[in-house]
Amino acid sequence: MTRISLRQLDYFRAIAITGSLSAAAEDRHVSRSTVAGALDELERALGAQLCVRYKSHGIELTEAGRGVLDSAITILGEVDDLESIGSEHRLSGELTIGCFSSLAPTVLPRLLQRYTTEHPEVHTSIVVETADVLDERLRSGQLDVIISYNPHHDPTLAYEPLFETRMHALLPAGHALAGEQSVSVRDLVEEPLVLMMTPPSNGEVLGYFARQELRPNVRFRVTHFELARSLVAAGLGYSLFIQRPKNNHSYDGLPLVTLPLDPAPPTQLVAIAWPRARRLTAKSRELIRIALEERPHISPESLY
Repeated sequence: MTRISLRQLDYFRAIAITGSLSAAAEDRHVSRSTVAGALDELERALGAQLCVRYKSHGIELTEAGRGVLDSAITILGEVDDLESIGSEHRLSGELTIGCFSSLAPTVLPRLLQRYTTEHPEVHTSIVVETADVLDERLRSGQLDVIISYNPHHDPTLAYEPLFETRMHALLPAGHALAGEQSVSVRDLVEEPLVLMMTPPSNGEVLGYFARQELRPNVRFRVTHFELARSLVAAGLGYSLFIQRPKNNHSYDGLPLVTLPLDPAPPTQLVAIAWPRARRLTAKSRELIRIALEERPHISPESLY
């Protein structure tokens, strides 16, 4: 019977994450030939090609390779859990968390404060990105879990819900509509819009207008959440956001007003998610436990 080694699985995971044999070798501090040899041995043992190698463009996983990657990550995670048993059940090692950019400032600090206090030997890393990049990195094995919008739309992901929210209008405090109970999108459509260009936020905003058969007057396109808030606070336009911080002031201290929209947009789910085909490590399970316990504190107050 041909044996598959943990070393082979570890090198294959490194190849998949880094995207090339050379980068994997550098990451593991071994020669490229060592990594290539381990990949050859693993492919022979499994009787399948796991990746297509390109001389100048790294590698691309085959369908079999993507399946083996999920299994490799699960097996290596279980070994990591076993090793923690011998250290008085204290968790250690690496945990990499991905979070959607506008959610990160309001969700992650409280979760990480508890996590690092309860598990000081775990080295946590944070990746803050758009939803499409988070999804890609989660599948490649670069991330253990992600916190993002609407993972329940993807059947390949498992998830735990954290809270629900809806898109709302963000106005400068001196705006003529700032004192209203709600704001009609038809009253805003001609005004300058500060549009967040971080997928899927831009698609959600433009889709909302399209459903009302309206076309917004986009004045600024930005990718930075706080810059968008500051532009609105300075009176340079309005914006539509899904995420709602507890602080109703911009970075420079100017007041902002949040109002529900008429008609009400669809509900959005914020959840912590991971690939359904992978078994969660003990470190990931602990993060999820803490996130679920902290839901009352990280959930925004509903405007609707």
